[in-house]
Amino acid sequence: MPFSYLKLTQALTCLLFLFTVSIQASELFTMQSKLIDEGITARVALPESYGHSDSFEYPVLLVMDGSTQFEHIAGNVNFLSTFSIVPEMIVVGVSARNRLKRFTHTKMEAYAERSGGAEQYTRFLRDEFLPELEKKYRVAPYTVVTGHSLSGLYTSYLATHHSDFINAAISVSPSLWWDDFVLIKELKTATQNRETLPSRWFISMANEPNEMAESFERVLEVLKSMPESQLDWESKRFPNETHDSTPLIGNVEGLKSIFRGFNAVPNIEIKSLKQLQEHYSAYAKTVGHNFPMSVHQYNVYGLKAAYEDKLEWGVEILAKGVEVFDQSEILWDSLATLYSMNDDNENALKASNKAIKLAREHGSKYISEIEAQNADLEAAVKSID
Repeated sequence: MPFSYLKLTQALTCLLFLFTVSIQASELFTMQSKLIDEGITARVALPESYGHSDSFEYPVLLVMDGSTQFEHIAGNVNFLSTFSIVPEMIVVGVSARNRLKRFTHTKMEAYAERSGGAEQYTRFLRDEFLPELEKKYRVAPYTVVTGHSLSGLYTSYLATHHSDFINAAISVSPSLWWDDFVLIKELKTATQNRETLPSRWFISMANEPNEMAESFERVLEVLKSMPESQLDWESKRFPNETHDSTPLIGNVEGLKSIFRGFNAVPNIEIKSLKQLQEHYSAYAKTVGHNFPMSVHQYNVYGLKAAYEDKLEWGVEILAKGVEVFDQSEILWDSLATLYSMNDDNENALKASNKAIKLAREHGSKYISEIEAQNADLEAAVKSID
């Protein structure tokens, strides 16, 4: 059947409501640590699609300043992952009671009893916190950390000292001046001895004065002199941002940096299901971790293919999506849309009925739009009968 402008307009309307992004509700995760002798309360934001599968695992993003940075980072991950710019992730906000102690790996004389605990805190995160998190949630073996200011110093420490623990780090206006620029000095003398790919590290600086600006210049000088195999890094300056405002843009740009190459279809250069699978196979070799396609990837790539005159590609992608995520009202509804674009109203209604059943079970925010499409499809089928 010819591809009608009306059907394209209807499909685009569907795409807009499916890509309406809201901040996900968070829940509390508590545990008692023996290593740091503290009770821990963390905030957890699960991906919107978490309930669409019983087995799919998600990377973890640890937000080191959970009390101040969690909400906007969780919201931005939700937005970016909806358009497949970054993977869907479990975002976890962790707040250290003593930032100076937990986020510095050396002791300064002026703070001798209140600093230098980063290695102990790392053991807590690696050996206690993440294992407990894995018991409750479906966590993939891929960990990203992000921090700002003093916690940015800590994520810089993890990126340069603990690639065995983390896969990627974001450091927003990090306090690299600490202890006479000790981390930069250590980086300068570091030697490459890795069997795995280096961590991806994004480091940025706002319009900062004095030792903050100096430390950024120093670390860039060292990084530029290092072999590419030593660290996979990118940097950015934000001259229009202050120390307080920079976490918002710094984390968005940081996420896009550490997941560069993740989006298989950044513009309109669409791909078939086979080409998508090949893309992520190649990406896995680049970053050292396999990222299976998630709900939003199947959704956005399937719909984009259909809108760019490859309706059969779109149907194939979404059909595979509902095979993997058979509890996803998003994918079933999009598949219904594509069937209707091909004038296959009977299969469209079957897919829509599945979508509406799941949407009601999940209390989906898309329920009204899914019900509206279902009513239109029922009317279309009845008109044929």
